[in-house]
Amino acid sequence: MEEIKYKKPSEEMARVKQGDARLDARLVESVEAMSAKSEASIIGSCGTYGAKGFYGLLSNEKFKFNEIQKASGEATGERIETSGIEEVLLVQDTMDMNMKGHEKTAGLGYSSDKTKGIKVHSCLAMAPDGTNLGLASQSYKTRAEAKNEASKEEKQRRSIEDKESNRWLETGREAMKIVPENVTAIHVCDREGDFYELYAETLTLESKFVIRVSQDRATVDGDNTMQQIRRTAACGVADITIPRDTRKNVAAQTIEMEIAYCAATIARPKRVTQDAPKQLTLNLVRITEITLADDPIEWILATNMPLENSDDALKIVTFYTHRWKIERFHFILKSGCKVEKIQQRSYSRILPVLFIYSIIAAFILSITYFARNSPSTPCDSFLSEIEWKTLYRLVNRSPKPPIRPYSIASAVAFLGELGSFKHKPSDGDYGVLSVWKGLFRLFDALDTIDRLMGQV
Repeated sequence: MEEIKYKKPSEEMARVKQGDARLDARLVESVEAMSAKSEASIIGSCGTYGAKGFYGLLSNEKFKFNEIQKASGEATGERIETSGIEEVLLVQDTMDMNMKGHEKTAGLGYSSDKTKGIKVHSCLAMAPDGTNLGLASQSYKTRAEAKNEASKEEKQRRSIEDKESNRWLETGREAMKIVPENVTAIHVCDREGDFYELYAETLTLESKFVIRVSQDRATVDGDNTMQQIRRTAACGVADITIPRDTRKNVAAQTIEMEIAYCAATIARPKRVTQDAPKQLTLNLVRITEITLADDPIEWILATNMPLENSDDALKIVTFYTHRWKIERFHFILKSGCKVEKIQQRSYSRILPVLFIYSIIAAFILSITYFARNSPSTPCDSFLSEIEWKTLYRLVNRSPKPPIRPYSIASAVAFLGELGSFKHKPSDGDYGVLSVWKGLFRLFDALDTIDRLMGQV
């Protein structure tokens, strides 16, 4: 992958044109302040005067949320193009944004049967090695009613456009708009994306997919997909790193697993519209833990990418393991940017604030994992000259910084130390939380320096 220059969230926003130079400048200033203190409230990050200006921006009739989304997508598309990659992973996932206590927020409904909130569905663009290239698209849904009282049969008879699962299709379509023509898009989804319409749509768009299977479907020859792939003999063995399971509180682990693959043709379900193909052929990949345990780890993945040998199958598995990074993106949004505490008078005003924080979270995710995948890259891919020089001086307590940029791996290590990373033997690499805290302290130090210089 070629060297990429990442722009900070405020620099991405500098390309937004709303027809008013003052509004454009206010947007850049606000995003810069929110990036520096992403865990603070708008008043805490922007100050009283700056917050008033930001709220005025949101209320202004010239404010264009779609221009912010467009600018972010263009920036991500440019990084895909300049990276030189031939394949890009479009990783999708949903985050439930719990906004309990926001009872007076106009237009805010429910994200689940009991909770006020928003279903935030995001798509991140990643290089095949898992390096995050930015936010590709994002969609939102809030239910007018807490629970749909329709029966299971009635829900199944609804068209895909009337189902919440349609967000996977909508977000995927928007993400495809930023992918350069010479780059193959590969949609990566967890088990929620395992539905016939998504497979059919992806094939229509002439792109690829890697989706974890949750349903045991009947094949056209009278078999079942799960039985067929489980009967298929293993073609090889590999050590697979299974990402951390936050739901079960299980740490990341490397496990010896057997790999198998086969093809299966499935028929269109009766509930699916006649517009979809009558049948689809999927390639299935199975990885199963080689163990005597009662409940061995098993993944079954569906794809339309070619499978000719165990290396092809392992490539599919590797692509799916990168899906875990979007969960870290959600972690930054909730724990770092505190998006569930956004205070706005209406649902429509929450969304642009949430999107801005999503750009910030994507930047933090990018710098963290870029350092792992391309450690020797100069740190000025992410940090300006004054930032990397100040970072060096803060961590090393040195009056003189180096003349040339040091590596991105060293920069992330410095940020981790600045973010109070303990670096115990069991801690592993610097995580997104310590990097985020380090960035916050770096930007806070730069703000202090700027204020002091103004008083000299």
